[in-house]
Amino acid sequence: MAIQKRKKLVSFFEVRDEHGDPLSETVDWQDVLAEVAAASLERREQKIKDIIHWAQVYTHDDAYHLVFARARDEAVSSLDRQTGEILDTEADTNKPWVEVSIVSFLPETNRFGFVLGTGASPRASTLSTWFNKFGSFKEAITIGPVLSRDVVSKINGAAEASLVRAKFDSHNATATEGSSLFGAKHLLQEGFGDVEVELVIRVKGRISERREEERHRLASAAQDLIGKDFKRAVAEIVTYDDHGNPHREDVDFLHNRITKRKYIDVTDEDGRSVRIKSAVQAINQAADALKADLYDLDR
Repeated sequence: MAIQKRKKLVSFFEVRDEHGDPLSETVDWQDVLAEVAAASLERREQKIKDIIHWAQVYTHDDAYHLVFARARDEAVSSLDRQTGEILDTEADTNKPWVEVSIVSFLPETNRFGFVLGTGASPRASTLSTWFNKFGSFKEAITIGPVLSRDVVSKINGAAEASLVRAKFDSHNATATEGSSLFGAKHLLQEGFGDVEVELVIRVKGRISERREEERHRLASAAQDLIGKDFKRAVAEIVTYDDHGNPHREDVDFLHNRITKRKYIDVTDEDGRSVRIKSAVQAINQAADALKADLYDLDR
């Protein structure tokens, strides 16, 4: 039987504090995952937005990794409730009853690689909600994408911006303190409920001294988005050439995420599902190829 392969995107994220800022210390993620591995199914089973999610620890190369799953309403679950194991059979591969994503933490960082199993699999932002409900940490955490060094430097170096556009799901959980952008998002979702919010803030008109203060505030708002939990974000930053002439440049945050496409084996030659093992290996390979960006922790 031929080996089945799928091309998947390996994305990298960072665990941050409830305000979206870097954690003050590097977490021992092997200890955290050991706690998950030892927990009962009842503790690992968390309801998020009325859908049951599970986490299961997977061991590969003497290290713990995480399989993160959500149930599907229309079918019998492939979760074995007697053992707490997520069944990953060939049938499950072709038509999974439990949608899974794979998480592998990078040593000595608060960053991890993430492979989305299918379009219906749980997202990385949902993982922060699961950890918060599970009770791994004394204070709440958030999760945001790791952006390229160049784009972070460009945004942080911009004194002015003429536009910021940001879209948030209802589960995007970054706290509102100190950020008018996230404060507005939170206020709208409190008023309208489980909705997706898209904010567009623009300084109208030509670039002139008259609106300089507003452009400074927008640049600050764009900087606040770095490392935060959002669905999409774009900023139009303003720079000046040597003659003082202004120039606008669009910066798309998600187009500048640290990612790499990798082929992942879904089944082996005997038709057995190997997608979890293959996803962990793909994350390791991608992390090695992107080492310069991923281990630049001053971002």
